[in-house]
Amino acid sequence: MIFKDAWFRLDPGKNAWKTPPHSYKAENMGEVKNVIGEGNRIRVWYLPELGYDPQRFLDLTLYKNKKFIVLNWGVKNNFGYTVRVQRAEILHQGVLFNGDTPINPKVLRSGAGATANFVENTWIIDALNGAMLTYIDRQNRRRTIVGGGLNYNEFAKSFETHKGKKRILSNGNVKYSGETPYLTLSIWDPQGKRIAPGETWISKDSYYLDFVTQNPFESLEQYGHFLAVANNANPNPYNFPTLCGWMVSTIGEGKPINNSPGLVEQMELAKEKGLNKYTSLAVRLEPDYYCYSNQGNTQQGWWDDEHWAKYGSLKAPYETFAKFSAAVEQKGGQVFTYIQTSMPSNDFAVMHPDWMLNDDISLLHVDHPHHQPLIRYDYTNPDFQNYVLSMWSRLSKDGVKGIKFDYPETAWARDGGFDDQSYTTTSAYRKVFELCREGMGDKAFIHERALGESNTPILDCTAGVVDLQRVWGDASYFEPEMASRMGLRWYKQGIVFRYYPDGKSFYNNKGEALSAKDRRTFLTLVGLLSGRIELGTSIGSMTDEMFFDLTRLYPVLPNGKSFRPVDFLLDKKHPEIYVYDVNSKWKQVILINNDKEKKRVISAPLSGDQVTCGSIGFSPTARYVVFDFWNQKAVGVFSGKEKLTRELDEGEALVFSVKELDDYPQIIGTNRHVMCGMFEIKNEKWKEQTNILTFNASVIKTETMNIIIHLPEGKKMRVKKLSADYAKASYFVKDNYLTVSLLNKNKNIDTRVTVKF
Repeated sequence: MIFKDAWFRLDPGKNAWKTPPHSYKAENMGEVKNVIGEGNRIRVWYLPELGYDPQRFLDLTLYKNKKFIVLNWGVKNNFGYTVRVQRAEILHQGVLFNGDTPINPKVLRSGAGATANFVENTWIIDALNGAMLTYIDRQNRRRTIVGGGLNYNEFAKSFETHKGKKRILSNGNVKYSGETPYLTLSIWDPQGKRIAPGETWISKDSYYLDFVTQNPFESLEQYGHFLAVANNANPNPYNFPTLCGWMVSTIGEGKPINNSPGLVEQMELAKEKGLNKYTSLAVRLEPDYYCYSNQGNTQQGWWDDEHWAKYGSLKAPYETFAKFSAAVEQKGGQVFTYIQTSMPSNDFAVMHPDWMLNDDISLLHVDHPHHQPLIRYDYTNPDFQNYVLSMWSRLSKDGVKGIKFDYPETAWARDGGFDDQSYTTTSAYRKVFELCREGMGDKAFIHERALGESNTPILDCTAGVVDLQRVWGDASYFEPEMASRMGLRWYKQGIVFRYYPDGKSFYNNKGEALSAKDRRTFLTLVGLLSGRIELGTSIGSMTDEMFFDLTRLYPVLPNGKSFRPVDFLLDKKHPEIYVYDVNSKWKQVILINNDKEKKRVISAPLSGDQVTCGSIGFSPTARYVVFDFWNQKAVGVFSGKEKLTRELDEGEALVFSVKELDDYPQIIGTNRHVMCGMFEIKNEKWKEQTNILTFNASVIKTETMNIIIHLPEGKKMRVKKLSADYAKASYFVKDNYLTVSLLNKNKNIDTRVTVKF
């Protein structure tokens, strides 16, 4: 038994009154069929006989061949006045562990945005969105609980395991009484949902709970999958770097390019460097004129070419977004921009006071920090919605492909003030991004800079609308926790959201170029754990070596799978071993030395239970060949019972291709892409009868592509003939490794390669 004696509680308030006389009624709601699957639903009613509690119900849905339950809820307002519900503890104080003491418990919160998420050695956690709890019971069986929001519409979600009964005091403080361990799952909103007299309201927000799946990797990955399915999430992959005009101009190198001519020039430089051979470039113009300089008047709210030009963002000859976008697109790039989410210009608020919360601009004169405006938009006002939707449609037509929402916390209207009172705080916040998605289309890149400023909760509530969330504040440098904030959300990465840690510079704050080691480390960890690289260094300031290393990350990993932090339960502050399953016989492995002060030896067992030993996940009975991508060298052949052990420099991350050893020549890596052939090599085949290896290689114009091939030990294999249909081919052999080099000076091309031994 995992938990027992839970209750469903609605709006507990600060001091619990005596529960009124009540009864329960259970209903079989019959079969259910939706995007999750097919199943059956039971509804349990709470029916008070006296007092002012509305009738409420809890729905429990079990799906066929699924190891989780879905909890939903609703309220029947049997009074003659509107009832507003703010918090549903759909599983209130379920007693955990059945009197047992959990052994080696660990928890992980389901982080969003800039939330810090570490594995903690406890069973106690209070987490937004959801969490995992895993432990060993007294029968030495692993138990895992994963719970979190499923459908997102009007409410946020939270997951809490706590010692003692929880009570909120009149001063707002929380008090816990006793030693009993409890589990509480909540669906909540600061404003709540208004339910009309006589209405039976069924919430569109549901909760996911899995206490059956024992393996924490599988349990979390299953949750991430169905969170994406429930919200129709499929975040657009950023298959190109993004150059941030603001970062380069300010915390980067200080080059003033955050304007339309400056970014057009950067796109021209990217084209001259040959970036278009590998991928595109997005240039992001940030119209970040703040309230301090012109009596609170800015571009915000106006969101038109006239005001963007007035405050210096759009300049001749690209004084409109249409001209700016056309110039960038002609050079092979794309334009992104940004808005300050709910920070209206004072003159715009004066022009449209009815578009502000509470229809009130009476505090317009009060000075304030730019990110804490006293006057904010009312995104529920239908006229303002039409205005915003028209703006997004116009920008899309003008060629803008991506939007960054800066200071999204300003749109979290915890105190309400909506013209349309059917909205909750959560649904009004979500509406901000829904309008952008509707106006700009499915292919637009939508970025939520969710930092939690002004004590705003950082949530998953934009799942299915937003593509990208940022995990760190403004920072052009890199540090280990940035990687773990992304990496410990691997089960949501690339299927619910993409996560990234702000732009990164190839230079330090003294203007000195980063070492190759440090450069490749941040490119590896951001490029592979995130898939979204944002540049804080101008194209013109990038050396050939910087440019070459950057292009090793494109294309980015597709949606649907991410690097798994296989050692995340092994009492390390940050994971050191990440594994990506290319197929059953091939895995890409990242080893990380998170110590920035000294060298360390990092070891990854090739086989064994991932949960308890952090293994790569292979069989102990096979042998494996390993290739080090960044150092471009074969590491050797290992037994499945051995460990992949490497000494890494301080703060270094390296990528290894690990393949099950064949008894014939096999490709183990290339110099083209950090995934060592996953993208650039296709149709690899060995014909035993003729001793011929064939494959297709994607060759980049003017770049020599090296393909490293392992030759089986004990077989004296000599190359008799090498040919490539559309590239100049050459080779050399060292020890048991053959390197084939391909070059086409005229164009990017896919070529068939034949090696006869």
